[in-house]
Amino acid sequence: MIYVAAGLILGIVAGLNLNLVYDPNYIVYISLTILAILNTIINLLHDNKTSELTIPKSLAYLLTDLLFALLLGFVGEQLGLPIYLAAVFAFGNNIYKKLRNLVDIYLEQFAKNK
Repeated sequence: MIYVAAGLILGIVAGLNLNLVYDPNYIVYISLTILAILNTIINLLHDNKTSELTIPKSLAYLLTDLLFALLLGFVGEQLGLPIYLAAVFAFGNNIYKKLRNLVDIYLEQFAKNK
């Protein structure tokens, strides 16, 4: 858990200090990639607490999330429709659901240790 927090803090600090310039046309793809990776991190944390974490499963989560989100973004760009919002809503819903489950697990552990 400490490695995840350290990695997130290091990533935020690096992102704020690096002067990266990107084409604004790719903002949909960048945001979908960030959401897919965040969704995978939350899934990994949840699976770690429930003892269901495996490397192939985590790689499969990451690849399917990325490919499906970027495919929705590409198809939406080609059609001129904001189809990528379906991925945004799905990732957001999954992130909130897994975070709630993690909070429940930690609260149960806290209650048992009291």
